[in-house]
Amino acid sequence: MLFDVIVRLLAAIGLTLITNAKGITTTSVVVSICIFLFMEVSLLFKNKYIYICLTAIPFLYTEIALAKWSESASPSKYLMMWAVVILAGLTGVALVLYSRMTHYQEMLNKTKDDSRELENVLENKNRRLMMEQDQQVHLATLAERNRIAREIHDNVGHLLSRAILLLGAITTVNKDETLEPQLKMLADTLDESMAKMRSSVHDLHDDSIDLKKNFEEIIGELKNFTVNTDLDLDEAIPTNIKLSLIGILKEAVTNILKHSNGDTVSIIMQQNYSFWTLSITDNGTVPEETKRKLQTDDYEGIGLNNISNRARSIGGDAYFYTDEGFTVYARLPFGGKN
Repeated sequence: MLFDVIVRLLAAIGLTLITNAKGITTTSVVVSICIFLFMEVSLLFKNKYIYICLTAIPFLYTEIALAKWSESASPSKYLMMWAVVILAGLTGVALVLYSRMTHYQEMLNKTKDDSRELENVLENKNRRLMMEQDQQVHLATLAERNRIAREIHDNVGHLLSRAILLLGAITTVNKDETLEPQLKMLADTLDESMAKMRSSVHDLHDDSIDLKKNFEEIIGELKNFTVNTDLDLDEAIPTNIKLSLIGILKEAVTNILKHSNGDTVSIIMQQNYSFWTLSITDNGTVPEETKRKLQTDDYEGIGLNNISNRARSIGGDAYFYTDEGFTVYARLPFGGKN
């Protein structure tokens, strides 16, 4: 923009000098002012044709004014006319080159913006792909843990059980008292092996609980409701907390499907400094009798009792609110009871 202004200013100065070549008069001063105005005002118009016309008018006027000089064959007149033509040509070339440079600069900036946008799109896609791959690896890991747990339970557990039964039979028919200590030691070893095997299988199975998948399956049952979720899901949550959260959500959703006459459900799970909170709210109406029972903890519903028991079993609490619809709110501590 500044380059354009400077070129036009120089062209206007050149035309002004040519216009006032025969002497400064009132007319020449007015014409000079008009030349400056036409040259600079043309910058305000975006239309290409108006832009060109306003730029060309000062040159055409100066050329016509020179042609009407009284000295019809004066060399200075022709020299001035050629000067106007050359000045117009130089101005046109400068403006065209500047216009092309500006166009290429805009194209370059657009290319950079498009490249940056494509780069951001690719980064987002790569990020989503990595998250999907991590999720697939996680699910594959959980499936493999389940498979190993089943293999241990079905094969090793079966063999240990058979060994314990055979040892019991041998102990029953044994008449040699000197073998009793050894048989007792063997029985204790097999019992300890069975206990450790069961504990390992239990741990493998518990670690394979996918909290996100379970939440999605339960929430998917609310097909006739508009569901809003804000879930801070962390797979590092201890197993007992996972099971309680899943159980509480399942009971609350079942209660909504059975009793709610609303159409919207809000599910929020957050992780705080020392506890997890889970709230499930529907916008259905609650009978006055139910409100009264909830205020006095005199509710008899199996589902609500299950929710309270699940929360209390690991050192947490469960509350029920009826201010706007019906809300189940559970707070479970990090170090919940096992």
